[in-house]
Amino acid sequence: MEDKGKIISTCDIDENLALQIWTRGKTPRLSIFNKAKNSRKLIQIAWVEKRDRTLTINGRRRGQTETYTVRDFEPAIQKILTEYAARTNFKLKYFKLVVDLEKAINRPEIVTRESDFALMTEEKRASLWIADSTGDDKGMGIFLPFFPMNDAETAAAPDDKLEFNDIKMRGYEGLAKTGVPAELKKANPERWQNVIRVTAAAMLLGFSYCGAEGTAMAESIWSEGEKKAPTQLGQVAMKTPVKKLSIHDSGLLRLGHKLTAFIRHFYYIDEVKISYVDDSTKFLQDEGYERSRRVDFNTGTLGDVPYRVTFHENPNTGMTAFGCAPRMQTARHKGDMLIVIPTETYKQALKNDTMGNPDDFYTITRLLWAKQFKAWYENLKPYVKGFAGLV
Repeated sequence: MEDKGKIISTCDIDENLALQIWTRGKTPRLSIFNKAKNSRKLIQIAWVEKRDRTLTINGRRRGQTETYTVRDFEPAIQKILTEYAARTNFKLKYFKLVVDLEKAINRPEIVTRESDFALMTEEKRASLWIADSTGDDKGMGIFLPFFPMNDAETAAAPDDKLEFNDIKMRGYEGLAKTGVPAELKKANPERWQNVIRVTAAAMLLGFSYCGAEGTAMAESIWSEGEKKAPTQLGQVAMKTPVKKLSIHDSGLLRLGHKLTAFIRHFYYIDEVKISYVDDSTKFLQDEGYERSRRVDFNTGTLGDVPYRVTFHENPNTGMTAFGCAPRMQTARHKGDMLIVIPTETYKQALKNDTMGNPDDFYTITRLLWAKQFKAWYENLKPYVKGFAGLV
């Protein structure tokens, strides 16, 4: 194995097992080393995301087996990833990716006509900032925060600091020069700094992209700027074109949308409750909910299959519920998915997701994605907190 790569860090679990980080200079792998059998298996680091996963190995004595859960490995994973980050060029790539991600999520979408606010494309609605350039002079305008803020964030983003007077300053560079993105990180680092840093670490280390396979994209980021080997004698090796990181790149699209959904709905995402029941309509009727309407959701919005979503409200408790019934079999859950949220919170989420006409389809999807992202983020955070520079 040493001629193909190198063990960077290792941690003994007990006399039978050690966990290691192996790399060839790009996306690292987790090495499970059975000391008793002197055998090693390389796997993707994303393997450790499932905390209740079990690992059984043969011990030193005949017939001996040892069983572990991933949850048992958390201190060891923290240790070997922290050592890996300190002993390789990981941090150079990491901090560059953090900066690129901050630019991507803060890139304003430009609106030049008032009518566009009522008919915003999904791309514009997924943005966190709008460059409002709807006046007579399209080079002048104001950056509109497309997300709710607490008092500290509001103080960090006053209107007079968000104005621009040059058409060239309607993009990220202009917004950055206002100093507001940096002030938002100070006002709420968990929302504007930590989440970006954990995401960047996950992207480089080979964790999932919020449940989706991310290895190919991680390899692409590691390979950025490398020289290609000549394909024939005399051919000049060219640098691999550097792909500008964008939240809208195909490889990052879903992760980016879940990230921005989480940031936008940050302050009330804990009020959204998700559970699974055999028959959501019957369950909600028994709980005193009244059914109002149904909407069909296509594959790729709420899950890997299409869903029929039934809207319910409980006037006695002030709660709104969505019974999400898969239209075909899905491996992700059994029965129906049930989303419950206070009615007033849902109305606020609808408002926060639009500068024009509210859209149930869009907001229900984003609330679910925000909930999924938070679970993923909090699951990975302990693994990378030792070197990610979290506040």
